[in-house]
Amino acid sequence: MRIGELADKSGLATSAIRYYERQGLLPAPLRADNGYRHYPSSAVERLRLIRLSQKLGFTLDVIRSLFSETGECSYSQTFAEVNVRLQEVEQLQATLAEQHQNLLDLRKLLSHRLETGETLPCTASQTQ
Repeated sequence: MRIGELADKSGLATSAIRYYERQGLLPAPLRADNGYRHYPSSAVERLRLIRLSQKLGFTLDVIRSLFSETGECSYSQTFAEVNVRLQEVEQLQATLAEQHQNLLDLRKLLSHRLETGETLPCTASQTQ
């Protein structure tokens, strides 16, 4: 299929398809005598996998590493990278939970100060 048809089927712009090709995420297609790219039908699923991986937070370098020399997806490498990404997400969740609690505490303090009329020092005191 030509690049326009691949774009329609994958939901990606032709420029994105060319970009993924330049980045080594999509194998270079065969070229017809007229120079048009000709992609196999498997390119649609490959592009969907690339987009899903990006939505899950994988970098292009990691996504590239998931494909073997033959272009097939390496299940063991994918499994390992999923575990790494899960750890990153869990760490982010812990950080966000801590920030959430700190914001709740600050909101409570500010609410109390507003109710009581107490001032909140907004500048650092200078001691010499």
